[in-house]
Amino acid sequence: MASVWMVWLALVVVQLGFGAYGVIVSKFAKENKADPLIFSLIRDAGCFPVLLLAAFVSEKRIQIPSPRELPLFIVLGLTGMFGNQLLYLLGIYYTNANIASIFQPAIPVWTALLAIIVRIEPFPDFRTLRGWAKSLGILLAAVGAIVMTVEKKTGQASDHSGSSSSDSVNFVGYIFLLGNTLSMAVYILLQKKFIFDKEDSCWKTKPVTVTAWSYLFGAMFMALASLYYVNKPEKFTYFPQEEVYPILYAIFIASGLCYLLISWCNMQISASLVTATWPLQVLFCAILSYFVLGEVLKTLEYVGGVLIVIGLMAVVWSNFSEEKMKSEQEEDLNNSYGYVKVSQYDNFVAEGSRKRKEVN
Repeated sequence: MASVWMVWLALVVVQLGFGAYGVIVSKFAKENKADPLIFSLIRDAGCFPVLLLAAFVSEKRIQIPSPRELPLFIVLGLTGMFGNQLLYLLGIYYTNANIASIFQPAIPVWTALLAIIVRIEPFPDFRTLRGWAKSLGILLAAVGAIVMTVEKKTGQASDHSGSSSSDSVNFVGYIFLLGNTLSMAVYILLQKKFIFDKEDSCWKTKPVTVTAWSYLFGAMFMALASLYYVNKPEKFTYFPQEEVYPILYAIFIASGLCYLLISWCNMQISASLVTATWPLQVLFCAILSYFVLGEVLKTLEYVGGVLIVIGLMAVVWSNFSEEKMKSEQEEDLNNSYGYVKVSQYDNFVAEGSRKRKEVN
């Protein structure tokens, strides 16, 4: 098992990659009016061979799912790649990008609740400080991310107060965004329960291959959704040069590296801890937007950032405390079975040896 510090560093890299992805898409793809559905199709289809090659290099072989295992990978692709991405795009279409950002911190909350309901993880022990720290830390980080995105939304609304589009928020968009966050949570929980926590699973030590096959089925579902443009072939052939940079970043970093690290971390720690760092995505996106896009950070955004950091520090401390307790229990167990005390006397001698000495 990898060190706890390596796992948490990987999770921070994941959210940095996702946060930068939002900035890059805003900077390049959005300004050139890239079609989000076709963009996602190219992203998923391009990521599959990259991950398959990475699996061959890192895991020494490419394992192919058996017919009995196909339903699991189909569901993983349907939830983690297709459902997560498409519902997010539809949510933006019916609301806006700021509203969509507000919903993303719900992912760790969904994950923690569902993990307890389906008994993947135990109910937090509120008799201990670490139980309170984990639960309140996740909620505090989610609240901090919501504060940051709400402040950004109100600031942009005041700059465009005359626009009627800011008031055209559709309830359907909220449903799509709830589905988006729920899909990601379900993807991570299914992966944890049926692959990494399953004793007889032949995939539990192959996170790269698991991610690759999930992306294949995600790309297939995205291709079916793209048939919406079957009467508009120009959508599939028009590809402006400015989209090259964001699509390369989406394939190699936002999809390849980030989803690979999510699977690897899911193999190491609990699903709720994997998603606990999700609010960092909002913080990184705000910081990068300040340097790249010149967006000024407001006071409430700083407050939200502090809440995120404090919440995640509480979750990290809780995780370290649990790991320390487990290691101490294992050490005590090993010590208790490591030897058997046969006598309270230091000069204990076996009965047969004592009789032989007396005869002599």
